[in-house]
Amino acid sequence: MTLEKTILVTGSTSGIGLAITEKFYSEYCNVVIVGKVKSSIIKKLKNQFDNDRSLILNLDLTKVNNVKKLILSVNKKFKKIDVLVNCAGMQVVSPLDKYPEETWKKLMDINLNATFYMTKYTLPIMRKNKWGRIINIASTHGLIASINKSAYTASKHGIVGLTKVTALETAKEKITCNSICPGFVLTEFIQDQIDVIAKKFKLSDAKAQIKLLQDKQPSLRFVQKSHIADLIYFLCSDSASEITGANIPIDGGWTSQ
Repeated sequence: MTLEKTILVTGSTSGIGLAITEKFYSEYCNVVIVGKVKSSIIKKLKNQFDNDRSLILNLDLTKVNNVKKLILSVNKKFKKIDVLVNCAGMQVVSPLDKYPEETWKKLMDINLNATFYMTKYTLPIMRKNKWGRIINIASTHGLIASINKSAYTASKHGIVGLTKVTALETAKEKITCNSICPGFVLTEFIQDQIDVIAKKFKLSDAKAQIKLLQDKQPSLRFVQKSHIADLIYFLCSDSASEITGANIPIDGGWTSQ
């Protein structure tokens, strides 16, 4: 991939999204960081990234007007959006018959609707520039299911479907759309689950990690955030120009079972 591309990553104030941003920033790309977080986190990020090569915004992307505002701000500063990574997401676990309806709606707004809005309003810019890469962060749950994860599984299956349609509609252009389907990634959210297991079963952190992994991820190793960032970087290269509509597992064998 040539340098001086502009990448917009939603949900990029922490976790996987921030790792993706850091990877592209290290390769001299312009980066757009956006999430709905405390102002103190935004301030910290502004100290980390040079103002000339970054745009950092605190926005709720479930609101269409905010999406339009974001796109206009990016276009004004960098004149283009070469890469869009839809990474923002949330998960709430509950049995289907007890799943709160408002939580269902909120999760769909964040995981699926915001991805649709971002894709819809970014595509015209990519088409104008005659080049683009759209990568959606789905999940193993975009390919298979787990109990008590009805909304999350439904939203991630929706992401996989949206990825395929976007790829078909842009197939004759120099624009690709793919999704990444990670298994367990050692993020702050997963560490919280590990801490609960360690406390409940009186285990060390290392043994609690294995207990979490053993039912799902055969490798018994976490996917690293940097692995996902590296895969996305490859998908933005010229060598990946014919990879489109793919939903790529990176899950230590989870979905092979």
